[in-house]
Amino acid sequence: MAAVSKSPRKVSAKAKAVSPKLPTTAEAADRFYSSHKFHDPGSRADLNFRFTGRLNLIARRYRTRLNEALREIGQTQARWDALFWISVSEEGATQSDLAERIGVEGPTLVRMLNRLEQEGLVERRGAKGDRRAKTIRMKPAAEKALSQIAELSGPFRNDLLQDLSDEQLEGCMTVLDRILRRLDPDSAGR
Repeated sequence: MAAVSKSPRKVSAKAKAVSPKLPTTAEAADRFYSSHKFHDPGSRADLNFRFTGRLNLIARRYRTRLNEALREIGQTQARWDALFWISVSEEGATQSDLAERIGVEGPTLVRMLNRLEQEGLVERRGAKGDRRAKTIRMKPAAEKALSQIAELSGPFRNDLLQDLSDEQLEGCMTVLDRILRRLDPDSAGR
């Protein structure tokens, strides 16, 4: 079981000597906001800035820590993202659509898809109506990989969120869902 308190990767003695100790993520956010006044303190713009800044820091730190846990089974959050989007696409996702949804450049995605294909997790097929495009589909072996990821990520999430009530999580989900709808270009007007 992966715990949130998992120790960070070992840092070389040279790296320790060159860089000073960095603050925690929460301390860094507080230091940055107190020393960089881009908006009037207490204004809605300041609140928006601090909220989205924390959201970004949380997403990055969550991804890093989850990748540490997934490393033991040879998986990453990025591979999970790719398998997620492939699994929910009804006609198979094109490489360009997949790259946009995951937020990676085309060549990065191609390398990942090549590895997933070599491992027998996905397959590429010609896209209907566009002979140059390829759609990506999951193969049955991908379900096993998704199950392995869930086995590690579930306890990680449970440990991370254990101090929050169901009501707090539901409230956060409501807010985050509203933000997601505004960020998703496909949901305009929904």
